[in-house]
Amino acid sequence: MISPDHLRRRRTQLLSRLETPALLFAGGILPRNADNEYPFRADSNFLFFFGPTEPGAAALFDPQEGRVTLYLPERSATAALWSGAQRSFAAERERLDVERIVAVEELEGDLRRERRDRPLHALAVADAATTDIAREITDLDLGPGHPGPEALVAAIASLRLRKEKAELDEMREAGSVTRDGFVTAMRATAVGVAESELTALVEHAFARRQGRAAYETILTVRGEVLHNHDHSGVLCDGDLVLTDAGAEMPSGWCADLTRTWPASGRFTSEQRDVYEIVLAAQKAALAAVRPGAAWSAVHRAAALVIAEGLVSLGVLRGEPASLVERGAHALFFPHGVGHHLGLDPHDFETFGDRILYGSGRERAQQFGTAYLRTDVDLAPGMVLTVEPGLYFTPAILESYSARFPEALDAARVEPYLRANGGRGFGGVRIEDNLVVTESGYEILNPPLAKEIADVEAAVSSAREVGAPRA
Repeated sequence: MISPDHLRRRRTQLLSRLETPALLFAGGILPRNADNEYPFRADSNFLFFFGPTEPGAAALFDPQEGRVTLYLPERSATAALWSGAQRSFAAERERLDVERIVAVEELEGDLRRERRDRPLHALAVADAATTDIAREITDLDLGPGHPGPEALVAAIASLRLRKEKAELDEMREAGSVTRDGFVTAMRATAVGVAESELTALVEHAFARRQGRAAYETILTVRGEVLHNHDHSGVLCDGDLVLTDAGAEMPSGWCADLTRTWPASGRFTSEQRDVYEIVLAAQKAALAAVRPGAAWSAVHRAAALVIAEGLVSLGVLRGEPASLVERGAHALFFPHGVGHHLGLDPHDFETFGDRILYGSGRERAQQFGTAYLRTDVDLAPGMVLTVEPGLYFTPAILESYSARFPEALDAARVEPYLRANGGRGFGGVRIEDNLVVTESGYEILNPPLAKEIADVEAAVSSAREVGAPRA
């Protein structure tokens, strides 16, 4: 659990970093359609300082006064009727240890009285209506690509970038809950089972431990589609099941894991070869993680192993380092090796490259490498995913292979595209979550089968002992 003391300390840390008063918003409820709403989740920058809260909440951090004021919607009988009774302001003040809590309806009046022509900073949120309010109050250019003033963004990013023990403990719990979902799905895997059924089992396992999906679960036999949210398929013999899922705990902290396994319970020789390349790439990337290392070096370590593997398969020709330098490997590994993780699966990415890339570094323009989500020098407390993959994606090969005519052996690629009765090979990705330590790294999620023998045993175990599908 994230304690009130922890949240208060984080608020104090932010106050000490601010020179200008700052206004944070939790965001509002987003409509799904008429009289139907998406489940509310507070903006992560608000969650970080206050934990789960109500739609419409706001907070004013005033460094001159050394005070934080929390604004909550006024309590009413009508709200209690439809949404349930809320804690009183006095109870919330005691629970959260916040100096002052008043009705959000008083926010604009407070600002008029207290600003005294002082500037006021704020951040954009995903809820456009709330961002419009922030823009109107502050006269700042807020919105997509404009998260907020650089000083405020940098102050919050400096806190969210390096996790403290309580936050890491929440992420360990999220990893444990996520593992339960994967184990359940692996045990239920069999030819003829629907992707939708396995997806439901994953998310049911999350719910049993008070978790929910941190993002829309990817569970698909079409693993070459990186963010495939379609669950209409049925597992066939020869399919690979790629599952990318993560539980979010009630506190908002989450996990993000990926495993790939055979629908039949046994890898074919071709699947085994590709899987071993990806597993070796992940091990190489992990070995490169240490304080002071550039994240781009971790990515390159994985990319080199992918390139070496593709050369060994005969799919690419040339010297692996040169293939990586030119970007030919990205025909099959077209994304970055990982990303920051925390309250968001792609943590604080709304802050943009000025935070996600280190001083003096810019996002590459080269195909594939342009999707490297971050490039900072690693430091203890940073949490990231490590998730290399190898995919045979027809659209990518058709669009980009002409750039590498001497490097790509199209004749050796074709069998992968026609594999599995014409359904195609698909893709393989393996992902774990780590925290950088003083001496290297620690995997936050509990062990989850990824060596080939362990994966096959995990998928086959239920059938071999005659147990019913979970």
